[in-house]
Amino acid sequence: MNKIMSTIILLAALFLGSCTTMSFIPTEGSAAKFNLATVDYVQAQSDSLRADLIDDLAGNLTILLDSLLMEDRAALEALSMQLDSLNSTIDDFAGAIDSSELFIKKSMALMSKELTTVKTNASSTRMVIRRINDNIDNLPLKALEAFNAAINEYLKKDEVAPE
Repeated sequence: MNKIMSTIILLAALFLGSCTTMSFIPTEGSAAKFNLATVDYVQAQSDSLRADLIDDLAGNLTILLDSLLMEDRAALEALSMQLDSLNSTIDDFAGAIDSSELFIKKSMALMSKELTTVKTNASSTRMVIRRINDNIDNLPLKALEAFNAAINEYLKKDEVAPE
């Protein structure tokens, strides 16, 4: 048993020793191009290919994204121009509303003054009519006829003016 164990250990040592050297692979001459590469060499080649691939992808991706986003950028530009146009239209309308408001305020103030004047004149006329009614018996007929004619002329003048 001791011999079998020794033989197995010896064979295992030979087998492991021959696997690590692999003397059958040529290292010189035209067959040298089939040499095994080291881990560092494979890693360096992989990193180089990865960097080249990333650079190529980045260049193509930028061009592709630009072409895909061109329509969206044009649509956004058109929308921006429409918003600017609407903004200027709103500003114009705001100015028109402000000027209309100012005109209405001035008109209201003028109408308020005219209404006050009309009220005052109506009050004065009522007082004159009361006095005339109170003293109608004492007034001469010719004065009443002249007063009536003057009022009719005044009323006719007001009726003709608005037309």
